[in-house]
Amino acid sequence: MHGGSSALGESGLRKWTEHGAWLLTVGLAVAGLGGAAVVLGFGGLRKGSEEQEAAWLSSQATRSMEARLSHPGADRHRPYYAEARGQGGGSTRAPIEVLARMEKRGDLRGLAAVYLLQGAPDLASSYLERAGDSAEVFNDRAVIALAKGDATVALTLLDQAFQRQPRSTQALWNQGLALRDLEMWGVSAEAFEAVAAQSEPGWADEARTRAQAMRERLRAEKQGWEDALKAGEALVKSNGTVAAEELRLRPDVYRLYLYDAIRAAPGLQRLRELWPLAEILDAHYGGSALRDAIRWAEARDFQRRAPLAALYLSVREGAPVPGGLPAYLEKLRAARENDILMGTLVVTREVAKDAEGYAQLATQTRDPWFMLLAEEERAIADTQRGEWFQAERILRAAVSRCRQSTIVYRCGVLLEKLSSIYRRFWWLPEATRSAQEARALYRRSGFFGRDASMHQQLGQLARLQGQDVLARAILDESIVRHPSCTYRQFVRANNALALLEEMRVEEARAAIADDSQCGLPPLLAEAMTLADLARLSPRPSQDGLLKQGLEARRRSGRLDPGQLAVLSHIEGRLVIEQDRTQGEELLRRAITEAEELPRDNAEAREARAYSYASLLFAAGKAGEWARVLSLFGEEVGGTLPSQCLLAVTVDRERTLALAFGADGRMATHYDASRRQPLGDDVRGVVPEAISAPLRECEQVSVVARPPLHGRGGLLPDDIAWRYLSLPASRGEPASVPALHLVVKDVEPPPELDLPRLGAWEPVGTDVRVLAGARANPRQVLEAMTRATEIEIHAHGLINPAISDASLLVLSPDASGRYALTAGEVRAHRLEGRPLVTLGACRAAHTASQVHEPFSLPAAFIEAGARTVLAATVDIPDAEAGPFFLAVQERIRAGQSAAAALRDVRLEWLRGDPGSWARSVLVFE
Repeated sequence: MHGGSSALGESGLRKWTEHGAWLLTVGLAVAGLGGAAVVLGFGGLRKGSEEQEAAWLSSQATRSMEARLSHPGADRHRPYYAEARGQGGGSTRAPIEVLARMEKRGDLRGLAAVYLLQGAPDLASSYLERAGDSAEVFNDRAVIALAKGDATVALTLLDQAFQRQPRSTQALWNQGLALRDLEMWGVSAEAFEAVAAQSEPGWADEARTRAQAMRERLRAEKQGWEDALKAGEALVKSNGTVAAEELRLRPDVYRLYLYDAIRAAPGLQRLRELWPLAEILDAHYGGSALRDAIRWAEARDFQRRAPLAALYLSVREGAPVPGGLPAYLEKLRAARENDILMGTLVVTREVAKDAEGYAQLATQTRDPWFMLLAEEERAIADTQRGEWFQAERILRAAVSRCRQSTIVYRCGVLLEKLSSIYRRFWWLPEATRSAQEARALYRRSGFFGRDASMHQQLGQLARLQGQDVLARAILDESIVRHPSCTYRQFVRANNALALLEEMRVEEARAAIADDSQCGLPPLLAEAMTLADLARLSPRPSQDGLLKQGLEARRRSGRLDPGQLAVLSHIEGRLVIEQDRTQGEELLRRAITEAEELPRDNAEAREARAYSYASLLFAAGKAGEWARVLSLFGEEVGGTLPSQCLLAVTVDRERTLALAFGADGRMATHYDASRRQPLGDDVRGVVPEAISAPLRECEQVSVVARPPLHGRGGLLPDDIAWRYLSLPASRGEPASVPALHLVVKDVEPPPELDLPRLGAWEPVGTDVRVLAGARANPRQVLEAMTRATEIEIHAHGLINPAISDASLLVLSPDASGRYALTAGEVRAHRLEGRPLVTLGACRAAHTASQVHEPFSLPAAFIEAGARTVLAATVDIPDAEAGPFFLAVQERIRAGQSAAAALRDVRLEWLRGDPGSWARSVLVFE
């Protein structure tokens, strides 16, 4: 349009023509009138009012959207059309004059409301992107997320709305919908009840009805479960049966009880009474496993079996065994009452002592239920021996088999345990998928009682992945479903810690206050949160109780040595803010307690690292910079260089840094003003006043405590810098011939669903390639021993909290083993002191909340590598080769790795300022 513009505007017309052909006609007609004609044409429309627009937005007898929009015109209550009897739903198209007035007035939320009411969420989103960040905008963006079926995103957006307007009824309503969509009936009811409490005409009544529906759904689930438990117990105790429809509704529940009823049956008559149940369940599952179990029991000598069966009932309920459990087990073995023996081993948790023997008994039954149970028990036994990857392999294979069967519950248990192992590996998306599948199977099989553990597991997994809003919702739902003071304390303490991680200090205080109503001594995570709150937002009436609670925990006798070291740290962390001398004594005590424990004690490592952090910040706050330098060196166990050094750490709101330039002068920085979480981007954490003197250095050594260690962007791109690991690697390199090892074309286990990685052609003649099936852990580890250069193109998994759970995913060997752990790398001797290039996406990744710099690069350095190159982000396959080959060529020519990386990085950034090259790091 030349010479003028319509009231609707060119962009508005374009969007509307995309939305419907009817508007294309109107738009072209308006466009053809010319600017003056358009103004005249719409001049009469100005006689209307915002009330008229509002009247149109809510003009229908029923509303077409279940969610609530923030625009006043769209928020008048009318029955939701799906619930209205005999009344059509949907809406008519908006009159062009309504749109014109909204566009002219800049009513972006109103236009977004129109698009949403007419089923065009993407177009509505384009308006809301320009509408600011008010509570109303976040609410409407959440409505779009709900329309697209993403309730998790909606919850996060609604949390943003609540931070700006805590009691927004529209946001509360939509929160209830999002929680309902996630099957969290309890907290959904609470959200709708909060809406009802605000007594809005129409909305309050509907909210009350919705809340009652959610409460009833939860009550019905819980009541159904409790009734099933009662019926199952009656079945076992020989005084009940179960209706056929109930058997078909919860077949796995009653199969579990039927096995116990067969074991506990006092004679043939009771077994005959159980026969119809076995027939119905066998018909559901296919086969004859349950009838075969009764046939086997019927063939036994009940003069011998009956007393053992009666005793099984007592053992099953946890009563002491006359003569002791070993004697009872021996009697069962001697009598060859294998079914009672198998049940006793499970209920007394004795299977792991001879998991293979149990597996043999399970095989003899030829019952898939017990065969899957045997695989579960074999995996448990492996985890108790620390053989986590063997356990993971067993569980993966068992899950694959059970998915082909109709035994839902046993498959759910296997997936839950597999999720726990993936969480230990820090493979969080896979852990979440397994846990979600397990929960779905439990629900499908009617096991309401498994909800507590699954909500706890899913809530913790959400939190570990930074989904704190979702985590709080899941954990709050667990409290509604399973109310107890102990469980509420656990959930509220974790909620408070998550809020503190987001620097939402007052909300964390509120969560802790709610938790304290239980009157229990604080959990360690809760106490750590309180110690930080005492510094960030002192509240003497609450903080004064912490020392008493810590002493109560110490006296309880329930803490192991690692936990006691953490407790000493927490007390020191609290006290040092009021009495530095006493606080430092407690922190030194925590370090001593930690160092007396084995290296693989995670709590001890936490206590040591956190105590050094408190000592460092106390010295930095006091301006004692020589002591700060000494503490940095003491913690890593080496002498730090006095030139071209940066030592830096962060903790909640605090940053501490010191640097030595090329001339040996010290620059220092202490700040306690951060009010937002650190985030992924750490540029700017080291201020210019600290980094400027380092530009004169040929190479800067960086000693960064977690969570900064291994992060890209800590220093500007034009500085040559490396992460320095101390103490130094093991002695001088052995005299070995040049050998360039390349591991590529890895074939990960198909069930891991990992993409194949590309690789670049290595340079040189002394090259050994391990590819395909040969790229397995045993052959790779063996080949690395005398290599002088190593390139690995494989997926990496990082667990920064568990020392032996960081790994490279390689090709499986004959036994199915595919994981080369960082623990194995770290314990291995790399005689050739190699240059290692980890050509895998995020190979340098270190999680943001850790207590030690444990990662794949750190493991290779400790094994003897002189230098490791790795990236913190995804690497485009087509660009990886040219970049890393250029860096390697400079290093071979004699340039330091840090300088070589800087020069190549700057070349790439000149062509692409946003290049991934910025994320490549050097570890030495």
